[in-house]
Amino acid sequence: MTDKLDTQLDTSEIKQTRDRTDPIRFRDDSINKIRKENYEFGNKRYKYIPFQVSKDTHQKGLTLKILKGRPGDKHTDKIFYVRFWFNGAKQMHWIGKYSQKFGVKECNDYCIELDKTHKDPKSGYWIKNPNDTRRNEQRIIPLEDTSVPTDITVNEVIEAYCGAETLNPLTKNMEEERGFLKDYKQGYRTSKSCKNWFRYMAGYNKRQSLITFEDDENGYGVAKFLPNKHLRANAPRSVRDLFRKFPPGTGVLKPRTYYNRKSKQTYTTGYTKNKSIYDSDLGKGEIAKLTPGGIEAWIRPLSSRAVKEDYVKVFSTLWIYARKRGWLGTNPGDCPFYDGKVYVKKEPQGQDPYKDVSINPSEFEVFWKASEELSEQFPFKAELHQFMLLTALRKVEALKVEKSFIDWKGGVINIPKGIEKNRYKDQIIIITPELEILLRNILDLGNRPGLSFYKMKDFRWLFATRKWGADKYFDKDFRLSIKTRLGGDENYVPALRTRMKELLGSPEDFIYSSKVLRKTYITLSKQMNEGRSDRVRHLSRHGSEEILEQSYHKPSIPMVRDFANKTTEVLKFIRRRSA
Repeated sequence: MTDKLDTQLDTSEIKQTRDRTDPIRFRDDSINKIRKENYEFGNKRYKYIPFQVSKDTHQKGLTLKILKGRPGDKHTDKIFYVRFWFNGAKQMHWIGKYSQKFGVKECNDYCIELDKTHKDPKSGYWIKNPNDTRRNEQRIIPLEDTSVPTDITVNEVIEAYCGAETLNPLTKNMEEERGFLKDYKQGYRTSKSCKNWFRYMAGYNKRQSLITFEDDENGYGVAKFLPNKHLRANAPRSVRDLFRKFPPGTGVLKPRTYYNRKSKQTYTTGYTKNKSIYDSDLGKGEIAKLTPGGIEAWIRPLSSRAVKEDYVKVFSTLWIYARKRGWLGTNPGDCPFYDGKVYVKKEPQGQDPYKDVSINPSEFEVFWKASEELSEQFPFKAELHQFMLLTALRKVEALKVEKSFIDWKGGVINIPKGIEKNRYKDQIIIITPELEILLRNILDLGNRPGLSFYKMKDFRWLFATRKWGADKYFDKDFRLSIKTRLGGDENYVPALRTRMKELLGSPEDFIYSSKVLRKTYITLSKQMNEGRSDRVRHLSRHGSEEILEQSYHKPSIPMVRDFANKTTEVLKFIRRRSA
């Protein structure tokens, strides 16, 4: 009773209910001395050892976790953790496993970064959970910044666009594509466009004499390499070999000056203000850094407005091609040179006198008579113009017509889509009685002296040329090439125009060109078919009618034949030639 009422304090130690662990210093030598054999784990697999750190620094809450491990395992695994309170709950964040590569210094740097990014700088409270941040880093992969353009130059784009094997800066591999891709439409450029584009890009140079272009069966341009005996240069093996033979600035054509002793005058030949992009300083710049102002300054000294506009189109083509290859980044925007964004000084231009003109119906017979008279002097050229009048084919299309396209049994001429300007689908031309007479006259040209090669069974073209000697036509490869096709009618048109003027009484306002033949046919067909544009469309092969007419009006061949017969029934003066 006396012991219970005693007021003196008890001096015995209080029994601890948990295992208390003494803190250690935050130093490598202290951590290295930690061994799991020196600690009691009980039923637990791990134990936390606090560090002696200041409570108001970035090291607050730092602790070391040691693992019990397996029996007989002498190694002690040590892991850095940090304890913190977030949203009223106590949590722990894994920092890293202690090793020779990750020690006190690396752990301290990590804590400093956490302090900057996850704590309020004034209060020191945690405002972000580092565990959530780590989970998001594993769940969310930051996208690579692909909007930055590569440093590819204009010259490298020119080489790739022409079809040379080029190192792709994105894949780091050598890649090769067919050259002269169209800007926005499907397919590739024609041989004529390829020649023009190559001249602007890399022409006005000796390298231009080693390459030409021919149309394939689809109407797309294909590069053909040529040797040059004067330059003592073999034919290049590829586009890459062509640019290797003539690097930028090598082989540039320069004006030649010579003195004529007889006239005692000095002449200069080969002078031009135009130049190739590939051989200029602009070509060595990056395509992504081209600006409209830079192009305006570059084209300013060139020869004419039309040439300047063509150069702007070429720059637009190169920019669009680089964008398709991904060399301008993923967000290059619209082409900065397209659709009039580059200023070209307006210069007075003469009006095309053949734009809105067709032959008067009263002049049809005069045209035909003059063509018949000139056929002896200009075989195939005279018939070419007659053929264009009766078929409404463009000159470039008519020159590509082959004998095999004529289907006498079906009464049509099959025009592959590779020949047509639109290249949308195969077309047909109805063989009217007048057109049949003309075709018979053309096929009989092989009976004339000097034109016997035309009767060879494997001679392809409907319109042949006499530019080469007849002995070359026995070379099969040459005979089947486009070199045996009629090239043009430059000499014939002036002669025809002069003869028609003589037959008409030399009118001053008389205008004739091959351009007017297609317009004449379309005008005549409209008159003879009661102004029905839907009928005219099937004769002229235009694709610009209304959607209803294009998509749903599908006349049969007999119907189209009736349209064609009505169109040419007034041309009664066409006769079969006598033997």
